[in-house]
Amino acid sequence: MRTSLLENCLFEKIRRGDNVIIEYGSSYPVEMFSWGFLVPALVERNGITVVDFFGVGSILFRNYVRKVSGSEYSRIIEFLKKIKVIKVGPGTVGYGEVIDERIPVYDPQTFLREYYAIVNRITRFPMKPGYLVTFGLSHYVHFGGDKAVKSLITGLTTIPMEDWVSVHLLNVDVLEPTHLAMLEEMAPVVFQLSDEGVTLKKGCDTFDPEG
Repeated sequence: MRTSLLENCLFEKIRRGDNVIIEYGSSYPVEMFSWGFLVPALVERNGITVVDFFGVGSILFRNYVRKVSGSEYSRIIEFLKKIKVIKVGPGTVGYGEVIDERIPVYDPQTFLREYYAIVNRITRFPMKPGYLVTFGLSHYVHFGGDKAVKSLITGLTTIPMEDWVSVHLLNVDVLEPTHLAMLEEMAPVVFQLSDEGVTLKKGCDTFDPEG
């Protein structure tokens, strides 16, 4: 896959505090993109923390590992040591270092407390990550519906994360159109993955990296 458009935007133009959405469909092999390109690239740049809802990231990681060669697997093991993981919900995480575990909540006030705890945990790292990546956020919204979206909006407007770039991988096939529209509205940059490659749906071309 040609990723030059995404790399230019993500690494050259986006600023800390921005939210980036990367959309894909259920039939798209997102494990190859996420674990074969995105996560390694972010680890090499400024380090990442992963928030994994329901172990979706772990499932994708296992799917990826099954498809790669022995030499590629050895490379993966090395960068996994640098990933900090916050697990949200049931399931296991088979990569990185799990530094916190949270229960999925959908009430906005309860979510705000959990959200604050996660942000506070990350900001205490000796070396703050340059990127935060979420897996399974679309599943969280699917299970929680309107309350989940309201909780996310409450969290973003009350406690904005200005210390890193947040990258959200969203399976659009499990989201209601209105929920997806709300999430896209909050993100300054939206990409779409398909068999044809990476498409920029929103933003980035309007950014001025020189300020």
